[in-house]
Amino acid sequence: MGLPERVAVQRRLVERGSGVDERVIAAVLREVPAYSTISPAQLAETRAIAAWAIRRLIEMWIDDSTLTAADLQRFRGIGAARATDGRPLFAVLRAYRFAAVEISDLVIDLASDGLALSDVVALNRTLLTGVDQLSESLFAGYNSAVEQLNSNRTQMLAGLTHDLLTGRQTSAAVLADRAAQLGVAIPAALALVVVAPDSTGTVLSEGDVADLASSISSAGGGQPLDVLHALRRHQGVLLAATIPDLTGELKFRKWRACVIRKVTPAALPAEFRLASAALDHATDEAYANSPILDRGDAMLVALLRGQPSVDPAELAAEALGPVAEARNAHLREGLSGYLRWGSSTEAAERLGLHPQTMRHRLRRVTELSGRDIRLSWDRLMLDIARSVGEVADRDRTPTGRPPVRR
Repeated sequence: MGLPERVAVQRRLVERGSGVDERVIAAVLREVPAYSTISPAQLAETRAIAAWAIRRLIEMWIDDSTLTAADLQRFRGIGAARATDGRPLFAVLRAYRFAAVEISDLVIDLASDGLALSDVVALNRTLLTGVDQLSESLFAGYNSAVEQLNSNRTQMLAGLTHDLLTGRQTSAAVLADRAAQLGVAIPAALALVVVAPDSTGTVLSEGDVADLASSISSAGGGQPLDVLHALRRHQGVLLAATIPDLTGELKFRKWRACVIRKVTPAALPAEFRLASAALDHATDEAYANSPILDRGDAMLVALLRGQPSVDPAELAAEALGPVAEARNAHLREGLSGYLRWGSSTEAAERLGLHPQTMRHRLRRVTELSGRDIRLSWDRLMLDIARSVGEVADRDRTPTGRPPVRR
């Protein structure tokens, strides 16, 4: 064989079209586990690269040439892209080695009359030299991208946090790819923490928020927690799978916080607006028992201000918790009596209960709801929740009026 025969092999390769590419891709997917889990978009990109690389290597075999500077620059870009999408470098290099072996077998299969020794030697030299050259370019591009990613990682994580809070990160697939690229896990439900200084007038910095994020991360035990954080206006925002009790830390720093748990990424923008507004507008009474507001507190602030919009019935469920359950109707009766008549003694008398029974019911309301009826903010919360619940009960009757008692 010689030049005409090599050109004939090239022609047969072109005639087979995408079947050639699929054979090489199948070998890579079979031999390199990291490639078996790539996304459809990544697989399509891999096919396109394989199609170009196969034809380029065959051209080099025919011309007895090597990769050009343009070829090497392209492989450098491919290496940078693999670093960005998080594919391990060793897996990428291994994929090219297996592709080279498959290309060699493919050429032999397409040479129906067999290859002369000189052609086999030339083919192997082309493949070995090509893989060696492209490996250096892949390695250089990969390492350069990794260095840049590491230096920019803090900014990129903050950017991801801002995108989640504003709703710009709407695709679950894109979010998963972006998280993998940054080496963090984004759970299906997040804990949202919004922090701000108390009335002392201090100002938060990005370093303050990062310091709190580090404290939360180290509280994860043996495995540090992934904590996204950013500074938005005068408030710090943190997102994590779980959040430890921050009461002591916040008191030490003279900060206040609103913590909302079990928030899906899709719901983050609305929940962030709710928590942020609560920190801006809650009265000092809201912090009488703790520097931390919960979702119920935030909804009450929103209801009193008229924005952001909240569902009163949802507020009642948040405030009462298990007290709202049907089996605890007696507790709601005791709560209503206390709020209506102003003392447990008079409420017990009006309801025909022993004073000790009334006091027991009120203690159970506090235990189940987490609201202390002796505190003005919690009492307001419970009063509104109770009133909303009674309105909802009336609305559930067929006429919209209280049921007639016979």
